[in-house]
Amino acid sequence: MTRHWSGAPPAMTEHATRLPRGVALPSPSGNGEGSVIMAKDGAGGPWRKRPATILWMLSLGQLISWGLVYYTFPLFVVPMTQELGWSRSAMFGALSAGLLVAGLSSIPVGAWIDRGHGRMLMTAGSLIAALLLLVWSRVSSLPLFYALWIGLGACQAVILYEPAFAVITRVYGPRYKQAILLMTFLGGLASTFGIPFAQLLIERIGWRPTLEVMAAINLGVAVLIHWSFIPGPRATPVPIAEIKPPAEGTIKKGPLAAAVRVPAFWGLVVAFAGYGLAFSAMSFHLIPLLDDRGVPIGVVMAIIALIGPMQVVGRVLLMVGQRHITTIQLGALIYFAFPISMAMLAAGISDVYGLILFAVIYGVANGLVTILRGMAVPEFIGPEGYGVVSGALTMPTNVMRAAGPLLASLAWGAFGGYTPVLWGLAGIMLIAAMGFAAAALLSKR
Repeated sequence: MTRHWSGAPPAMTEHATRLPRGVALPSPSGNGEGSVIMAKDGAGGPWRKRPATILWMLSLGQLISWGLVYYTFPLFVVPMTQELGWSRSAMFGALSAGLLVAGLSSIPVGAWIDRGHGRMLMTAGSLIAALLLLVWSRVSSLPLFYALWIGLGACQAVILYEPAFAVITRVYGPRYKQAILLMTFLGGLASTFGIPFAQLLIERIGWRPTLEVMAAINLGVAVLIHWSFIPGPRATPVPIAEIKPPAEGTIKKGPLAAAVRVPAFWGLVVAFAGYGLAFSAMSFHLIPLLDDRGVPIGVVMAIIALIGPMQVVGRVLLMVGQRHITTIQLGALIYFAFPISMAMLAAGISDVYGLILFAVIYGVANGLVTILRGMAVPEFIGPEGYGVVSGALTMPTNVMRAAGPLLASLAWGAFGGYTPVLWGLAGIMLIAAMGFAAAALLSKR
């Protein structure tokens, strides 16, 4: 049966998510009217414990964490190589080491969040990230740089989308799709906020003071957002859907053990791991790629800044048309757009209009795949143990994210340019598309 994005309540046979009559998406008004996507008693508690408040504040935290902890690394490559004399490959090796740690940490992080420890993990992650950014601002040793980026990788495992999605599903239960959609609206502007903001600071005050400012902001995220608004372990989670009891005489398997026996799980591993490699390679090499082609820095910053709003545009279009598109159709659209965008760059476009078209296609697809990742677990695998199962999918994705920047850097050095790298990334995304197609077909059995 084809799964749609709306329909009967999850207590029935489908994992569908049409809002009950009288319940609306969260409103930034904060007045509690038409702003709660949870049980009716969720609107009567303290303001900071209301589901809508938690969602908006956690979404703001995602905007800042992605924008400053993840996206800004390429901006520091040039000034650091000029001052410290390190090679580009050596610096991207530290980034890859951190992303590898993030990937290996994803399963235990998901399991801890399933047990209600989201507030502790995300607060500690932001606090340690702030400390490590401060250490980075004083770094002069390459081994120390690797060590602090391994630590930042562990922090990313507990402050970015996957743990935030797991927290939100505990708060919103069967209405998790709309909540994730709204979170990614704001998170989609992370690169639009983080990259120009950090670039402006680097140009005005230098790269070391910029990192000090970023450390102070992350300290604020830890205290004012993660500790203040994420529910603690005593909060009762709202179940996504009814979980079928095991058949009589059988032993109930854990959520992860059950998930890996679902064939669609492995199709999603291929789909999201391929995306992770291509996404990280593009995220950290797009600026030096365009610089190698002689694109003015103002145009480069404008193209980078355009990708974020295009992610939001894609999510707005999805919200408008979600009743008319299935998860499978959404995935097909995404995995058709990615190879096209990378092939455009591989073909050598460097004019403004061609780059704008690339930013539109790539940005929209990238915005939608984030939502697809957040919703694929209940749709294709099942509702139980969202955090640990999502973490199991995230682990190979983040391992490939770790490999992406370093592999792209090594390929750039071996081939003497980015064109072969881009054709390779387009081919990887075609393999990822086949993985998603397999998952879609297997989930219908």
